[in-house]
Amino acid sequence: MRIRHLAFTCFALAAAAGAASSQHSIVFALDSDELTWLNGNGLAEAGLLRADELGVVTPGPGAYSASTFLSMSTQWAYLGDADNDGRYADDSVEAPGDEIDAILVKHFMPNTTGPFTGRDVYISKNTAEGFAPGLENGDVFRFAGPSGALEIFLTEGQLLDAIGQASTADLNLDAIAQDSSGNLFVSFADNELVGGVTANDGALVYIPATAITYDAQGNVSAITVGSAKIVAEEVDFQAMVAASGMKTSVGGLPGTSVNELTALEIDPAGGTWISPIDPTITLPNLLFAWSGFSNDGAILSTAGGGSIPTINGFPLASAVATTGQQLGMLPTSTGIFGVNGLGIVPQQPTPFTSENFPRNLITSLPSFHRVEFSGATPGNTVVVVADVGPSVPGSALPSFAIPPFGEFFVGGTAVNLGPVPVDADGFADFSTVFTLPALVGANVVFQGVDLGTLTLSAPAALQFL
Repeated sequence: MRIRHLAFTCFALAAAAGAASSQHSIVFALDSDELTWLNGNGLAEAGLLRADELGVVTPGPGAYSASTFLSMSTQWAYLGDADNDGRYADDSVEAPGDEIDAILVKHFMPNTTGPFTGRDVYISKNTAEGFAPGLENGDVFRFAGPSGALEIFLTEGQLLDAIGQASTADLNLDAIAQDSSGNLFVSFADNELVGGVTANDGALVYIPATAITYDAQGNVSAITVGSAKIVAEEVDFQAMVAASGMKTSVGGLPGTSVNELTALEIDPAGGTWISPIDPTITLPNLLFAWSGFSNDGAILSTAGGGSIPTINGFPLASAVATTGQQLGMLPTSTGIFGVNGLGIVPQQPTPFTSENFPRNLITSLPSFHRVEFSGATPGNTVVVVADVGPSVPGSALPSFAIPPFGEFFVGGTAVNLGPVPVDADGFADFSTVFTLPALVGANVVFQGVDLGTLTLSAPAALQFL
């Protein structure tokens, strides 16, 4: 084995003894913009989870709400002007790379055990817009920082090697998971040739750990050419959905509308299943989901030939009507749409985040603007801070960690914009009207300081044109 797989596997098995009683949170992305259960208590961005953002939820008793885990405003602040166009936020209402196509939480050689922030989860994007040349939409990366740095877990080129395609081909990753032994499980957005055989967009592709070389950080440095194998087809997952008994928000059966595998994660309940294509291959039970209206935010498991799993003892779908509330989302009369990415992490507190409303680009003055905070100490106070970033193209706002209080983003002199009250659910907001002509061409990052915990919020980047 190329990098001490046995030692890490033994460590994972030892840790698994307490896994059954541990509490988890779900990090996820959706395939459409949806409202969280609390809906930000009226705050437009704090209550909206966009398809290019990450949400997090901890299932529990009663009605619980998802929260923003990695906002589009924070992604621009983390990235900076990577594409060297002089803008530190390129789009008003989109994140860099647009939608999130896949989520990965490391289970082999993980670089952190939590608490997790938006910097610690790996993602793949629908496009490479806003990023530096060289990033591909099939790459899996995280906003490692500081100053805009990315950490690449897996490249599109390595995936092309694994499935035996030419390095010049285009590949759009749709779902990925890693088990504690370092095996990878992926699915693609389009039909792809895997070892000369067509894998449709609902198929599961397996890359064994024995074919993967990991570096000291647990990232993939090479994959043996042609090592990937198709281990389940779209029809197999359709059968598992039917076997689970899951019903849509209107009480119907998803049927054959389950035609794209868009989210994968290892089932923390454990267990295994046998590949229906190659019975010599035993796979860990996987959590999975698909896109579209028939999903309603459902997450199912391969366990038992298809079943409704639980997290913290609470089901992630319903045999009566799956509405989306199991993910902490606020359903309409027809529920919500589907899941575009999935990761299971140790239970997380509600993240202290900041988001811009109504946009991340100010194109004319005067302009109304509101910074919305979530995850602050209920009933306490948030002090709002703003800092002007660099004016030169290709740079990023510097930051430095202040453990355990968070990460502070500073470009020049931070300006204290004053205190704002926090409501009973941890939401707060700061509103202003920008009028100063001197702001034209500037980029600004907002942060909050929670006086209840002295923690710093995730940053929100704003660009003036």
